[in-house]
Amino acid sequence: MSLRRSLLAVVALLALSAAPSYAEGTKLGLGYFRPEAPVGGRAWLSEKVALDLGFGFNITSPDTSDGQTGFLIDAGVPIVAAESGNAKFYVRPGLTFASTPNPTPSDPDNKTTQFWISGTFGVEYFFTDHFSIQAGHGVVFKSVDPDQGGEKYTQIVSEDFGLSSIGFHFYFN
Repeated sequence: MSLRRSLLAVVALLALSAAPSYAEGTKLGLGYFRPEAPVGGRAWLSEKVALDLGFGFNITSPDTSDGQTGFLIDAGVPIVAAESGNAKFYVRPGLTFASTPNPTPSDPDNKTTQFWISGTFGVEYFFTDHFSIQAGHGVVFKSVDPDQGGEKYTQIVSEDFGLSSIGFHFYFN
């Protein structure tokens, strides 16, 4: 089993093992953590552990060729390190997988795939029981495979921070 699959399996098992024991107190919210995956949400499985899941996609339809579709899936596990009033300071390990179009003259269907492992320090502030905003900053290890468009490479970068990086969540319960 590859490292990617092993890490995904560990995150999934942690999330699924925590969910049944905290199902009654789970807070479910829509919103986003990462601007590249703006369709998503967060589930607080307990007072200290949450699960994030987000999706992003793009569809390109040029006039001269067939359309291209790309997507990004982001998952993370915010773990509260400290609380003060309505604020929760958390550490969030995360995993991201992306596939984006990278057409070349010899292969118009070429795609670039990326696998990210992230570590983020963040704060979520609850204005009400149903609405929060958050901000975070951290580092991301990226493994990028441009398929036939170039050689595979890795990089470590800091997470961008800007206005679009301020996430929000609206909680239903």
